[in-house]
Amino acid sequence: MAAKEPKKLAIIYILKALENYSSKNCTYSQQRIIELVYDKYGMKLDRKTVRHNLSKLLEAGFPLEHEEFTRTNTKGQTETILTNWYYDHESEWDISELRMMIDSITFSNYLPKRQCSSIIKKIMALGDDETSKMLKTASETISRLRPENKSLFFNVSVLIEAIHENKTVCFHYCDYDIDFKLHPRLDDNGKAKLYTISPYKLVSLNGRYYVLGHYDKHDEVCTFRIDRITNIIKLQDEKSKPLRSVKGFENGIDLEEYTAQHPNMWGGEPVRCTFCCPRYIMDDIVDWFGSDAVIREIEDRKLEVSVRVSEGAMKHWAMQYADCVEVISPKRVREEVADILRAAAERYG
Repeated sequence: MAAKEPKKLAIIYILKALENYSSKNCTYSQQRIIELVYDKYGMKLDRKTVRHNLSKLLEAGFPLEHEEFTRTNTKGQTETILTNWYYDHESEWDISELRMMIDSITFSNYLPKRQCSSIIKKIMALGDDETSKMLKTASETISRLRPENKSLFFNVSVLIEAIHENKTVCFHYCDYDIDFKLHPRLDDNGKAKLYTISPYKLVSLNGRYYVLGHYDKHDEVCTFRIDRITNIIKLQDEKSKPLRSVKGFENGIDLEEYTAQHPNMWGGEPVRCTFCCPRYIMDDIVDWFGSDAVIREIEDRKLEVSVRVSEGAMKHWAMQYADCVEVISPKRVREEVADILRAAAERYG
């Protein structure tokens, strides 16, 4: 019989009872907790035991909520009463929150398959047994080519430390070859090129993971794919170049603004670009450029759109929507897009 079980199990039964049967709209006094534990688990408790174990559960950090008030007892003494206890389920992970985290990991393009599976298992463990069962169908990673850079998490750790300590880092930056393996970029002497940067921010965008930093060969903020970095080292004796001393970043980095101005993380200083397009791609404009785009309606359900974006990003974006987007300005961007399209047309005869 549960009633004969040792009293040290009382704290477990009290917790399970509140977790399973209480809520913000269904609270329990200490007397009702005594009745609930006996009804559900067959253990007889007294007020002193309940009060002591509730205190221990609070000290341990369990999400128990209660109300507190004072009263005068029959002896004329003032005493504090803790009542209306309930388990705060809102502090737990909701299944929709866990599912979104799992999907963001599953559809990332920078996590190796083994690490991807490991993280998903940890996320599933945040839910209860029933939630884990419901999430099981979401736990399979995408079975396609994934990067094999096993130093990814080490790279992230080093970058986090370097950013926190205002230190520079150096590394080899790699590209994939036809063997589907990463190979470091080479310098003019045919040796693996060493990149030294002052890292400022880590950014996850479009399923990729980037570090934003000042590259010592360019006077601007550049982006590097973290999954293509190898042999990274934090340089203990070299301080980072202050971000506010980099042209265009005197006020720091606004990541929302930066990512809107650099779709697909193409570098370069933002300029004002104007293009015409049909109204039906309005969703795409918001997806890529956010709500800062300046839009004017023109004839035949067309739009004239003005955005601040890097020239490289504008050219790349215009190529994606070449069937319906016409770049108006700057003139040099319009001409370069035209040259690219003419060359493409010649290749296709």
